[in-house]
Amino acid sequence: MKTCFKNGKLVLADRVLEGYTLVTEGERILAICPDGEVTEQTGTAEPVNTGRGKPVEKTGTSDQDAEKDSESRVIDLNGKFVMPGMIDIHSDMIEAYIQPRSTAVMDFEMGLREAERVLASCGITTMFHSISMYREGTWDVKEIRQAPQVRKLAALIGRYRHEKRLIRHRYHLRYEIDNLACYDDVMEMMEEGLVDLLSFMDHSPGQGQYRNLEIYRKHQPDEGKNLTDQEFADLVRREKEKERVSFEGLKKLSDCAGRLGISVASHDDDTVEKLKVNRELGVRISEFPITLEVAKAARQEGFMTVVGAPNILLGGSHSGNLSALEAIRQEAADVLVSDYYPQALLHAVFRLYKKEGFPLWEAARYVTLNPAKAVGMDGETGSLEPGKLADLLIVDGGGEMPLLEQVYVAGQKVFECSYREADQ
Repeated sequence: MKTCFKNGKLVLADRVLEGYTLVTEGERILAICPDGEVTEQTGTAEPVNTGRGKPVEKTGTSDQDAEKDSESRVIDLNGKFVMPGMIDIHSDMIEAYIQPRSTAVMDFEMGLREAERVLASCGITTMFHSISMYREGTWDVKEIRQAPQVRKLAALIGRYRHEKRLIRHRYHLRYEIDNLACYDDVMEMMEEGLVDLLSFMDHSPGQGQYRNLEIYRKHQPDEGKNLTDQEFADLVRREKEKERVSFEGLKKLSDCAGRLGISVASHDDDTVEKLKVNRELGVRISEFPITLEVAKAARQEGFMTVVGAPNILLGGSHSGNLSALEAIRQEAADVLVSDYYPQALLHAVFRLYKKEGFPLWEAARYVTLNPAKAVGMDGETGSLEPGKLADLLIVDGGGEMPLLEQVYVAGQKVFECSYREADQ
């Protein structure tokens, strides 16, 4: 069946297009056509080249085609925005649905199904669930972050993509490089097709996210908040002296990922020297660079840089590090991720558009085409182009905050929300 989305504002990768109808058929976008050239009876028209991708040829006029065309439908959007579905390549929100309390581990599949209902309602059509794999004895090692549970979740996500579901699920393995015991597990999981994105993490105090030891102390779990100064100093010393995977070991993992088409990221880069090492490793994504200087250097070195959408809404980093908004203003960021709060993505886009003066198409790229490029999905999704998957968001952007009304994944509506008028 063809579906014609007319009278909307199409948020393309390089402009917002009005007076055009977006036509989908099955899972994909069929064409983008001037409104006057689309017939409501057939949903066909002479397609135009939007400047991005080849136009789809006009549908034939055989009896068989006419019968198919009679099944088309038209949706009048009344001036609302049509955006590509959002792609979130870094979020651990699934943890709260599987392990909501330290002693409460829920059924994994139930947690995933409940989480995806929220994700769909946020406009996220592809989610890279990113769970850290910590070593035993790490102060932040919840049960969900232990190797057996990480592997279990990754296997569930791998299986779930072939079952009835709402959105597209992928797995982002965040490997803590002091976790020597699980090194072979990481290699095996990649070889088994359970990993879609790999990142190298180092949460040691005195560098990266925890350059400021007061921030490190503040982030201690409850049982670590009452340490004496000497006990805290001993903890810091032990964490700094712990053994880590060697450069050669990380290079082996990165090479395996490259062979399998898996993108590799680094995390919390805090020096230009660290960027150079990561480049030698084969890393091409820099997640949450700590300073503006490092973020700028990362882009100059060819990395795609990732910053957090909650950072924009909060007005800064919760760890006292780089301001995401400043990085975007300085053209030192490429991708926005939800990190821990999926609701932040769409609101961050419209904050950039309405309050910071960015064109909507440019703001939207941070959560659509750019993350798709970072993980090699831009040939299939990430922008409104003929031939790509029909991952669509229908957004009422007329108010102070965006109102997400409909979400389509591969042409199928997975979410709809009808807002009532105000009560009298």
